[in-house]
Amino acid sequence: MEYTEHALFRMRHRRILRARIEETIENPDFSFMIRAGRLAALKKYADKFLKVIYERSNGKIIVVTVYWTKRIRR
Repeated sequence: MEYTEHALFRMRHRRILRARIEETIENPDFSFMIRAGRLAALKKYADKFLKVIYERSNGKIIVVTVYWTKRIRR
């Protein structure tokens, strides 16, 4: 799994662990395609959801950004 510089910055700023991101992508509560090639995965932790935006490219997963949300939106 690879992370963009933006994703790494957001992870540090929002205190989100790589293990949670990987768990969210591998076992999401919800997932959907945002646009061609870009996906979103959501997993509930306590009272909020972790939303991970990622792409699949050449057999790799590239995490674009991550954030906490209380609402599920497409």
